[in-house]
Amino acid sequence: MPYPSAPPPGYIPTAIGFVRVDLSVEHADRYAREIQRHARDSGYRYLYTVRPPADDPDPLTYVRALATELSAAVIIAFDLGQVDNQPTRICDLGYRLETVCPPMVWTPSTPLGSGEVPV
Repeated sequence: MPYPSAPPPGYIPTAIGFVRVDLSVEHADRYAREIQRHARDSGYRYLYTVRPPADDPDPLTYVRALATELSAAVIIAFDLGQVDNQPTRICDLGYRLETVCPPMVWTPSTPLGSGEVPV
């Protein structure tokens, strides 16, 4: 789960990847590898690459629900198109969003408090 302020000493953030196969098509596997490499190079504890079903009506809600279940602090996507060019839909719930191409970071404007759970 996203941390409420500064992380404790020695804390290694947990990250998940996000690849939409409906958008990535034949590049999905390469995107997943690039995301894993980015997570490793960034020093994150990488858990999983989320690939929502192609027919899911709201893949961003899907990835946020899994991020909550996995207690991830960071969601990494290959590009901003994976999140419909709406980084606030990830960050407004307290997650850090990173993209591989171009390498960019979006941070939560209001981090979650210790008792809050994103929905």
